[in-house]
Amino acid sequence: MKVALLVVGNEILDGSTTDSNSGWVCRQISGRGASVVRTAVVPDDPREIAHGLEFLLQLEPRLVITLGGLGPTRDDLTVGAVADYFGAQTEEDADGVRIVNERYSALAAEGRVRDTSSAGALQARAKMALLPKGAIALDNQVGAAPGVWFDAKEDLSILNLPGVPSELKYIFGNGAGPHLQRVLGTGYFRSATIVTSTNDESELSASLAAFDEKYGDSNVYLKSRAKRFGKDVRMQATISSRGSNLEDVTDRLTDAIEGFRSELAGASIQVQSVTFDE
Repeated sequence: MKVALLVVGNEILDGSTTDSNSGWVCRQISGRGASVVRTAVVPDDPREIAHGLEFLLQLEPRLVITLGGLGPTRDDLTVGAVADYFGAQTEEDADGVRIVNERYSALAAEGRVRDTSSAGALQARAKMALLPKGAIALDNQVGAAPGVWFDAKEDLSILNLPGVPSELKYIFGNGAGPHLQRVLGTGYFRSATIVTSTNDESELSASLAAFDEKYGDSNVYLKSRAKRFGKDVRMQATISSRGSNLEDVTDRLTDAIEGFRSELAGASIQVQSVTFDE
């Protein structure tokens, strides 16, 4: 199952904020046995968001996840831009209104925001409850902006997540969960880190190529991990397997490790350790 990510934010492109969200989401998607096939980063501009969607949709993903641009301020434009791209009207969503109101009431009671009735603040908050017609508001118990699930087409869904990492993780792991299950199904991902006896990545090249020819497929991936040169350095590689059946995924990974071990031995390189990643 193919997934694409659209990271939205001027602050990412100007370097004032480092994007940690996309890496986290990629790991979650891999853990479900699906594949992130492309990631794009665009500024807070509806036209650029549309261009980003057009770019990603060339690969025909089943799910596009946007990261950022769901808040109350003038540059939080993601939800409206997505709706416009798919020709959907935005409307006040009852669940969205409830989520926003309940969260601000709770935040005010905790002293984390002022209990304000100013027209400007209320209008900004109301903006977060404007969703594409037919979309679903996803509860946010960390911040205030709801996440949004939007089935744009029969074979294409959009998940809008906020850019604040703690909020993104909460929504992804809670409200978005049933929808992710429905679209992506149940899948599994396992990986292992292999430490070899060589300190030169170039010495691994032939073994990597031979492995790909004999054992590699769309469900198995092997990558060398060079970090620096040095006498004490030992080259590492990560090998991973994905699929819809956990036993098959585990067996495929075990077979792949042994296959790579065999190719390394043929090049007089030993495997010093194998660690299965969590």
